[in-house]
Amino acid sequence: MTVIGYMRVSTQQQKFDSQQQALERYGVDCIYKERESGRKTSRSELNKALKRLKPGDTLVIFKLDRLSRGTKQLLSLLEEFDRKNIHFVSIQNNIDTSTAMGRFFFTIMGAFAEMEAELIRERVMAGLEAARENGKQLGRPPLTKEVQEALQLYTTSELSVPEIARRCNISVPTVYNHIRKQKLLKK
Repeated sequence: MTVIGYMRVSTQQQKFDSQQQALERYGVDCIYKERESGRKTSRSELNKALKRLKPGDTLVIFKLDRLSRGTKQLLSLLEEFDRKNIHFVSIQNNIDTSTAMGRFFFTIMGAFAEMEAELIRERVMAGLEAARENGKQLGRPPLTKEVQEALQLYTTSELSVPEIARRCNISVPTVYNHIRKQKLLKK
């Protein structure tokens, strides 16, 4: 019987450290990890982990929201695990579906995880709307100084675009984008 670990983060800034330590302490045989949104129903590493599970195996995660942000998907996975005689463990949530109480808590915690995600989304949207109403410009601030310097270097030097981008601390696509906007493309 194999014990498979799965961990997920949503952004490049997030780290796997706490999840990995918990899974290793639990004693998983292997770990699948990926950077994807928990709202995505199809994730490559999760799909690989699910395909590898056989009857009697156990899938271990750090916390329910690492598996999914939606109750529907959580319940669907639980039904699939039950049908295939696969155990499920969520370390932080103290859920072990090899017990009736574990299956019950899995259902309840899934509903709370979905509600929490929806509340966060609502607060973010309300904050963005309030900022717009107050005249705030949303999004990344323009790189006007850096872009101007890059365009100046492009027109007055023999530096390549990647060299200009490095020197001005902006991305190569940003440099090309502004070159095209200003119609400065060299032949």
